Amino acid sequence: MADGMSPESLERRIRQYETFGVHRTGWPGDMESAEWMRAELTAAGIDASLEEFEFPMLESRAARLSWDGGGLEGVPLHDCGLTGPGGVSGALAPAGVADTRGRIVIARENDPDFSQAHIYERVADLERSGAAGLVLPRCDSLGAINVMNAYRIGRPLGLPVLQVACPGETDLAEAAEHGGQAVLTIDADREPGAAFNVVATLPGEDGDAAPLAIMTPRSGWFTCASERGGGIAIWLGLAEAIHAMQSRRRTVHMVASSGHELDHYGLQGFLGDRQGLETRAIAWLHLGALIGSRATPVRIEPSDDELGALAESAFRSSGAKRWAMWNQRGGEAANIAAAGGRYISLRGGPSDTGGDTFFHSPNDSFDRASDIELVAASGRACVAMVEELISV
Repeated sequence: MADGMSPESLERRIRQYETFGVHRTGWPGDMESAEWMRAELTAAGIDASLEEFEFPMLESRAARLSWDGGGLEGVPLHDCGLTGPGGVSGALAPAGVADTRGRIVIARENDPDFSQAHIYERVADLERSGAAGLVLPRCDSLGAINVMNAYRIGRPLGLPVLQVACPGETDLAEAAEHGGQAVLTIDADREPGAAFNVVATLPGEDGDAAPLAIMTPRSGWFTCASERGGGIAIWLGLAEAIHAMQSRRRTVHMVASSGHELDHYGLQGFLGDRQGLETRAIAWLHLGALIGSRATPVRIEPSDDELGALAESAFRSSGAKRWAMWNQRGGEAANIAAAGGRYISLRGGPSDTGGDTFFHSPNDSFDRASDIELVAASGRACVAMVEELISV
């Protein structure tokens, strides 16, 4: 087993990734983590590069809701409407009222009707009804803000939407019930931004054999220690393990992509430069969110029964104590599925402990949220799967 898959090495890398701070696409922490990952590969003797891609970057100057007697700062939904510095004014109203015309609607705390799965439908309903704006109180179990991804960043919504933490949510709910006047401000610009994917190609002996592709997202809203750290550490360990193999039949394409929280812009750029790789590859291994979270098992989603059997066998032999097969598509594996490619996707899922994953929260730290033994066992399973796939 390569040292890169030891619990000590995996923990070191997750902790190092966490030190870069906020990992939003194109932010300093994102750029620093790209340089660090390339340096880790270079130190192992692997030829790695940074590939630039462009994306729509939201530069926010002010994001707040103010009402008589209160106010909250927040984070804009990055694919929502903008208000300019003067904001939009309107009476507050709780979600679900019959008449929302000209009103700023306040959802309930962590309202499932306004979750990631339903947000665009709800926003479209409010736009049709003439609402002035929407405020989403979203928080983790410690009260810190919990931010949603922006899957329409390239075609933004018209309605201004502000995400806020929950400590002040009770006062906000009371203000909404009383229908007081408020001002919602999302003063921001959308400008072309640039970020980097970390890319490496490990040549195989048979140039005519279909390659293997291994991908992990490396950007996110905050520190992302358990959300992204496990996948990143395993990805680096896999690159080292593959590089150390005495022989391998297939070429392996590796990408650690930025732009995850913004409609997978980084992966889109990587694929755009490699037309047909989605289906040309024998398979994709997707190292997704929350691999090695204390609160969730590793969920394994294969595109077909053959890959499912391979993944199940590898995890049974890995020593992993918390894992399960499932059929819920998500993350960058959805891009491969849409193109008709084959894949094995590893991601966290619903909590099996009742604990908090701190997903998309600033509280996502290694010490609070990571299970290094589950990361290491998942890494062993990934090595077994890769060894099988590149040799057949």
